[in-house]
Amino acid sequence: MGTDALAVVVSAENDFVEDLTLEQLALIFSTAENWSDVDASWPDEPIQRYIPGTDSGTYDYFTEEVFPDLADGMANPQLEASGLNQSEDDNVLVQGVEGSPYAIGYFGYAYASENTDTLRPVMIAGVEPNAASVEANEYPLARPLFIYSDATIMTEKPQVADYINFFLTTVNEEIDAVGYFPASDEALNGARQAWLVAMGLAAAGEMGAGDGAAEEAEETAATGEICELPASDPLAVSGDIVSAGSSTVFPLAEAVALRYKDEGFAGQVTIDSVGTGGGFERFCQTGETDVANASRAINEEETAACEAIGRTPIEFRVGTDALAVVVSAENDFVEDLTLEQLALIFSTAENWSDVDASWPAEPIQRYIPGTDSGTYDYFTEEVFPDLEDGMANPQLEASGLNQSEDDNVLVQGVAGSPYAIGYFGYAYASENTDTLRPVMIAGVEPNAASVEANEYPLARPLFIYSDATILTEKPQVADFINFFLTTVNEEIDAVGYFPASVEVLGGASCAFVTAIAE
Repeated sequence: MGTDALAVVVSAENDFVEDLTLEQLALIFSTAENWSDVDASWPDEPIQRYIPGTDSGTYDYFTEEVFPDLADGMANPQLEASGLNQSEDDNVLVQGVEGSPYAIGYFGYAYASENTDTLRPVMIAGVEPNAASVEANEYPLARPLFIYSDATIMTEKPQVADYINFFLTTVNEEIDAVGYFPASDEALNGARQAWLVAMGLAAAGEMGAGDGAAEEAEETAATGEICELPASDPLAVSGDIVSAGSSTVFPLAEAVALRYKDEGFAGQVTIDSVGTGGGFERFCQTGETDVANASRAINEEETAACEAIGRTPIEFRVGTDALAVVVSAENDFVEDLTLEQLALIFSTAENWSDVDASWPAEPIQRYIPGTDSGTYDYFTEEVFPDLEDGMANPQLEASGLNQSEDDNVLVQGVAGSPYAIGYFGYAYASENTDTLRPVMIAGVEPNAASVEANEYPLARPLFIYSDATILTEKPQVADFINFFLTTVNEEIDAVGYFPASVEVLGGASCAFVTAIAE
């Protein structure tokens, strides 16, 4: 997590010691009685030694560097030296050394730098202890600093895992003020990798020194592989989770949330069906939700709104929906529509006979989602591809128009008349096959085979969005999204959607690993 330069110090009143070799250090902290025993030109005065206690890592490190030939079991020469003073309190050592021009001691550079009015660090082998010499690996007594934990502790106590993650994320912003030296990129990336391994987000040995966890996840995603996710533990996290957005994603999110609760999550999971646009408004403008559910990708304006409140939206693809164009089960004339016919039906055509002369001269009754719906946006993009920004949407100018953000209202409307037509997610159509009939588009039925083969013209991705800071500050949200990505393909068939491909789900899992590694 950083590097400390062990400082050998004398009193500011000492006017004879400027530079010491490691051999002279060994003599000073062992058999030399007087300063003149080390250098004949120095005072014939007893050496007063101030060193850390034997439980100190500073003591152990100094011993290793200055007495490298000391074998296990041998007495430490420092403890047999005359004029020895030991303390586990560095402040006691500082006060002891500054009290006499014939005293010498060693401790962390931070304490030396805080007491330059009374202490003077000594050069070692001609090198001063400072940031430049430590970074260049020139100062002989630089040493690493560590924190340690355990994978089981981190799994059972998410607050510990989150604290260590925070530590590794922010340590280089704090370390200068404390008086230590930042860890190199190589060392810090190694620590981050160790955290990922402990959390089950990466396998030991997968990364080379200096590689970043986020970079590894991005590279894995690029290959189409799935980044390994840890085992979610709904029992280990607490707090509430708030999501809102697409009515299409709603039943899938609800199914995952119910399973999450069934597996032990004690908090509340709120999922509001307000349309994709409404979901992004709550996530990016008011910042009141943790997760946004969407049946289209976030747009530039929504991304900018997120950034304005300090959020960077992260996209997780969770499945595919076939947008279904449906008519009443009583409709006996519409079997197949081209995209051009769809454009006519949902714009200027007044009667069915305006689309095909063989169809009834009856007014078209249109049932479509509200303008906040991702389904509405997606249909517009696919059926009216030449519609430019700022132009009026032809759907909104059509006669016999009925709009609702509630897909159940659309289902009931279309089911109520043989001359009605509407569109919404395939899941709602598949749940109402007794009263509705999906129409083929360009000769292709909406089903798993046509969607998987990319043949059905109106298939669309489903997403959830969150933010790395939210995932860091709210472990329950991170665990829920982890659970979502882990279990979604076990739930999606029952909801009526189509599983994301291995490549797509791999991208989502790697996006999650990247987010929590940043």
